[in-house]
Amino acid sequence: MKKLSSVLLIVVMLLSVAAPVAAAGQTGLLGIYSVAACQDTTTVAVSGTTTYATNRVKAWVYKQNHKGEWQLLASTVTANFGSGDFLMPLVLDYFGKSVSGGAALQVVVKLQGRSGNSFVDVSSASTTLNASDKNCQNKCSVTLSTNDRAPADGIITLRSHFGSFFRPEGWLHSATSIKAGQRVLHSVVALPCNWTVRAWYYPTTGKDRTPKMLPAQYWPNDFAATLQDGSNPYTTSFAKGLKPTSPLEPDDPYAPK
Repeated sequence: MKKLSSVLLIVVMLLSVAAPVAAAGQTGLLGIYSVAACQDTTTVAVSGTTTYATNRVKAWVYKQNHKGEWQLLASTVTANFGSGDFLMPLVLDYFGKSVSGGAALQVVVKLQGRSGNSFVDVSSASTTLNASDKNCQNKCSVTLSTNDRAPADGIITLRSHFGSFFRPEGWLHSATSIKAGQRVLHSVVALPCNWTVRAWYYPTTGKDRTPKMLPAQYWPNDFAATLQDGSNPYTTSFAKGLKPTSPLEPDDPYAPK
């Protein structure tokens, strides 16, 4: 069973960043946003920016043997993506090579840009941590993205929805600020698997500050993070936002003042 840990959901965007390599005026920068490591799966979320037209991110996870040497457990690579800012999770599975709890692991990530007919290393980052199975059972990740831009400054929340009202309610997993004109690209790790989750947008500027639910691509069916779907992309748009049909909870910290 794929397992994701709730450890190290890092607020600081860049833990370890290597200097970018420039080629013909093109640059890029990559950092580790969060890492969740268990005995048979590690999920690393990376963030950064690039001016290369075609890019990819490669990731490796190593375990340390009794001699202090790092041995490869698993590797993966993303699909190609374009220039600009990015934030995405990579799932590294090492089923059949599970490590013991507390084992030392090293995670290495590299941003590569296409130069001519091949990819070149642009930026890299690495971190070490210990594998843990505490709270690892049935944890999943979600990547929230919008195909349009925020009409106003605001807050994006992701909640495990429960209750009988169509409004923001449930277990709050993340809250992220966004500026007018920005697209959302946000990764959340260590969500309970198979729980229904909904994203809500709370405008903090402008005349209309009514929160809106940002429906996932499966709407009107609900969205649930699963073990089978890796990063669980939640794709939505501000233009399709739906207003709540019930008053907000009285203790909602993001409700309009």
